[in-house]
Amino acid sequence: MSTGRFSVFARHVWALTLKESRQIVRDKSAVLIGVVMPIVLIVLFGYGMSFDIRNVRLGVFDAVQFAQTRECVSALAANPNFDVERFADRTTLDKALASFEVEAALVFEKDGANVSGVRAQLRVNGIDAPRATQIAQAVTGAVATTRAVHGAAAAGVVVTPRIWFNESANSRWYLVPGLFVVVMTIIGCMLTALVIAREWERGTMEAMIATPLSPWALLLSKCLPYFALGMLGWALCTSAAVWLYGVPVRGSLTVIFSASALYLVINLGIGLLISGLTRSQFLSSQIAVLVSFLPAVLLSGFIFDLRNAPVWADTLAHLLPPVYYLEILKIGFLSGGMAGHLAVKFAILVGFAVLFLVLARMQCAKRIRS
Repeated sequence: MSTGRFSVFARHVWALTLKESRQIVRDKSAVLIGVVMPIVLIVLFGYGMSFDIRNVRLGVFDAVQFAQTRECVSALAANPNFDVERFADRTTLDKALASFEVEAALVFEKDGANVSGVRAQLRVNGIDAPRATQIAQAVTGAVATTRAVHGAAAAGVVVTPRIWFNESANSRWYLVPGLFVVVMTIIGCMLTALVIAREWERGTMEAMIATPLSPWALLLSKCLPYFALGMLGWALCTSAAVWLYGVPVRGSLTVIFSASALYLVINLGIGLLISGLTRSQFLSSQIAVLVSFLPAVLLSGFIFDLRNAPVWADTLAHLLPPVYYLEILKIGFLSGGMAGHLAVKFAILVGFAVLFLVLARMQCAKRIRS
C-alpha cells in the first residue's frame, strides 16, 4: 500500500471510528452493556454465586457419649459452615429430617458386639442432589479429620490431602476467571453483532457504500471503539478479581491481558460476521446469544466440568474459543508456568482470530459491493 493510499485509508478509519465512538456515547444501551453490566456481573458472580458449602443445618444424636464422639460433635459445632443442633433421641431427629428442619442427620451408635466400637450413620435430604452430595462430603471429611487429629483413626495409612494453587478451595477463585469469559463475550460479540445491522436499518449503510470505503476500513472502524470498551470491562474485572476478591496473580498479568485482548478480537470478528450476514438487529442479537453467549457459559468449563460431559459436548466445546481462553486465565491467575501449554492455547486463539476477522472482512466486502 502506497503512502497516499495508506493516508486515505487512515483518514477513513479515523473518521468512521470517531463516528462509531460518538454513537456509543449516545447509545445508552451500549454504555449499559459495556460498563454497567460488567459491574453487576462482578457483584453477582463474586457474592451471589458460590460452590462453597455453607449454612448446613445438621442434626446430631450421640447415643454412646464416648470421648471421640463428643470430640467430633464439638468439632462440627465449631465449624462455621455447620449449624449443629443436638437431639436427645433418634425419633425426634428423624422427624426433624423428614420435615426439613435439618438437612442432614448424624447418628453415633454402638457398633454391634464391639463394646468400644462406634458406628456413625449420616442421612442427608436429597431434594437438592448437588447440595446433598456436598453436605455428605463436608460432614464425612470433618469427622475423618477430627478422628485423625485426635488419634482415633483406624489403623493403617492416614491420607492428609493438600490442594495446590487454591489451598482453601475457594470457589470465587474458580468463578472469577469465568466472569472474564462472560464479560468479554458480551461486549465483544453481542454489541458488535448490532453495528452493521443498525447501519442498514437506519439507512446509513447506503451512504457509506457510496464513498470510496474499503472493507478493512469499515471493519477496523467498527472494531476499535468496542475493543476499547471491552478492555475497559477487562480492567474492571481484573481490579475486582485482585482487589475485591483477592484472587492471586501467580502467573503473568501480561499473559492474562494478551489472552483477553485476543479473545476480545475473536468475539469482535464473530459479532461483525453475524452483523454482516443479517440486516436486522433483532435477528443479529438472537444469533449472537446462540453462537457466543450460551457457549461461553455452558461449554467453556466455567460452570460445568467438561470432563463429566458427554463426548460430543466435550468435542463441541473444544471447537469453540471460550474453553481455551478460560484455561489460559486459570493458569495466569492461579498457577503460572506451563509455557508450552500456554503456547498451544495462544496459537489456537490466534487461529480463531484470523479466521473470524477474514470471514468478517469477506462479508463486509460482499455487502459493500452488492
